[in-house]
Amino acid sequence: MCSKNSIALMAILWLVFGCGVPKVVQDYQRDSVAVIVRDTTIFRDSVIYVAIPMESDKAVVFQSDTSRLETSVAKSEAFISEEGKICHTLTNKDALIPIEVKLPKYIHTEQKAMVRNVREVVEVEKELSRWQNFIQALGYAVLIGGLAWLVWKLSRIISFS
Repeated sequence: MCSKNSIALMAILWLVFGCGVPKVVQDYQRDSVAVIVRDTTIFRDSVIYVAIPMESDKAVVFQSDTSRLETSVAKSEAFISEEGKICHTLTNKDALIPIEVKLPKYIHTEQKAMVRNVREVVEVEKELSRWQNFIQALGYAVLIGGLAWLVWKLSRIISFS
C-alpha cells in the first residue's frame, strides 16, 4: 500500500519538523494576596468633667460683722441676726469642673486584595538569527509541499479504485 517514496517523504517531513526552532516563552501563573494595614491615631479636643476638689476655708470675725467665704465651687455668707440667731447661706457654683483635654482615637484598618491567576509572560531576550528564520520558513514550505503531495497521491489512489 505505502510506496517507498511516501515513506521517504514522511521521513523527510519528520526530520524538517524536528529541526524547527520554536520561539520560547516562559509562562507561569501564581496567586497573590496584598494586605495593607494602617494604624492611625487622631487626637480630638474633648471636655471632661472632674469631681469637685476638696477645699476648706475659715474666717473669724466680730459678732457685728458678716462672714464671707468663697472657694472655687461655693460661696458662703454668715451673720448673727438681731434675735441672736446665726444665719448662714451656702451657694454652690457649678457642680463639676469642665476641663478641656485631647483624647486619642485609634483607628486600625486592614485592606485585603486577592488577585488570582496572575499571568506573567516573559519573552526570550534573543531573537532568531537569519539562518534560523530561513530554516524555519523552509520547513514550513516543505510541510505544505508534502501535504499537497500527500493529498494529490491520495486523490489518485481514490480515483483509481
